[in-house]
Order: sequence, then structure tokens, then C-alpha cells
Amino acid sequence: MDSPGGDWSASALFSPSKARAQQAQAKDWAFVDAWLAKRYGKSMPSFERHEDTLQALLSLATVNEAADEQRALVERVEKAALQAGANKRSHESDEVYNALVEALSSEGLQDLEALAELAVMLGTTDVRQMGVRVSELTDEQFELSEQVRQSAAQEAALEREMTRLKNLLGDLGREDFQAPADLPEQTAEWMRTAKQMKAKLGEYEERLSALRGANSASPSVEEVLKQARDVELQRQRLADLGGKLAAFDDLPSDPTAARTKLEAARNELRLLTRRRDELFENMAGR
Repeated sequence: MDSPGGDWSASALFSPSKARAQQAQAKDWAFVDAWLAKRYGKSMPSFERHEDTLQALLSLATVNEAADEQRALVERVEKAALQAGANKRSHESDEVYNALVEALSSEGLQDLEALAELAVMLGTTDVRQMGVRVSELTDEQFELSEQVRQSAAQEAALEREMTRLKNLLGDLGREDFQAPADLPEQTAEWMRTAKQMKAKLGEYEERLSALRGANSASPSVEEVLKQARDVELQRQRLADLGGKLAAFDDLPSDPTAARTKLEAARNELRLLTRRRDELFENMAGR
């Protein structure tokens, strides 16, 4: 297996970000190699070293390390519980202890010991807290089992892919290997399809730009409401002008005759105004 930290490119030497990324990747590979060496010893399996393999092995190693720590913690708690029970039992009266043991059946004694071990492991004698902690441990166990299952599935997929690549590499390395006869036709067909898809993509982009332009040119709700108010004002003004023009409907079309009729109407208006004033004066004199 080639070391991933040894092939530092020239650009990485002048790019701090690339250098940090390669350093982090080298640390991850070192962690994975240490875990594989601890697990397999000298018989470490060979595999292709790339980013997908690194992520899968890193996830698997992290889950296994967490499981090992959990197992070690359980073992320490069990040892501490047994030691505490032995110390406490040594200070108790043998008669009370023997009487308690004799009063319980074998099943009851097993249940009591299991409950005592559970209380010591959980660090509490409260039944509710024990139930809550057991539920939490069940959830944690389910999550860990799911992580292990996913890691196992990834490992199996990587093994299948590695087997396929090894077979393919073996086929390519044979002297009697020949490329498919229709490979040039397939390559030309793929190139034609790529050109057609590229042309259609440009056409679709033009259509999309046209649709966006049409949508941006359409009036907004505020503009439509303003135009509606303007139309209503123009309609009211037209109605007012129509009412004013209706007063001139009885006038003849001849200008001289219309002027004569208009003058007669003015004289009649003056007579009516004078009569109104006289009536007001008479009413005021009374």
C-alpha cells in the first residue's frame, strides 16, 4: 500500500489550504492504519487507497473504537460492582444474609442479583431513573447497531468493488485482451449524444431566459390597481362631461339658431331670477 502522505504535489507546497487538507488526510490514514494493524496484525488486507475507502474505513474504525470503549467501561463497572458487593457483604451479618438467601427461590435470587448488578451499572437505585437510563441505553444500542450495520454494508460494498476492480485489472493485463469491436462506434455515438444534449441545453437556457424576461415585464399588482383607479377616474370624468353635454342636446345644429335660442334661454333665466328676488322681498316685507 502506498502512503497517501508521500505524494505531495508542488501546488500543495505553495497552497496552505491544500497542505492542511493533505495533512488532515494523512492523519486520518494514520489512524486507519493503526486500527487495521491492531485488528489484523501482519496479515493486513490489501485495498485501493482513495477518498471513498478512507471515509468508509474511518467510519468503521470510529464505530469499533467507540464499541471497544463501551465494552471496557462495562467491564470496569462490573468489576467495581463485584468488588463493592464483596466488601459490603463482608460487613453484613452472616445470619441475615443466609436468611435472605434461603427465603428466596432460585429464580428470585437470580432476579435480585440481576437487579443489583443493573443498579450498580446505572449508578442509581431509583426505579424511575433506572427505567429512563435503560431506555436511553436501548436507543444508544440501536443507533450503534445501525452504524455498525451501515459500516458493514459499506465494507461489503467496498470488498465487492475491490474484487471487481481486481478482476478488471486482471483482464486488462492479459496478453489476449482485446477491446470490444464496437468501441469506436459507441464512442462516436456518445460524442454525438453529448453534442445534442449540449445544444438542447443552450436552447432550453434561451427559453428560460425569455420566460424570465416575460415574467419580469408583466405588471405588478400595485401597477394593476393604480391603472384600475385611473380608469375609474377617467370614467367619472367622462360621466360628468356627458352630463354637461346633455344640456346642449336641444340646441339646433345651426350656430345662428343655436345662439338665438341660447339668448332666449338667458332672458328667461333673468326674468325668473328677477321674479325670485321680488318674491323674497315680499316675504321679507311681511
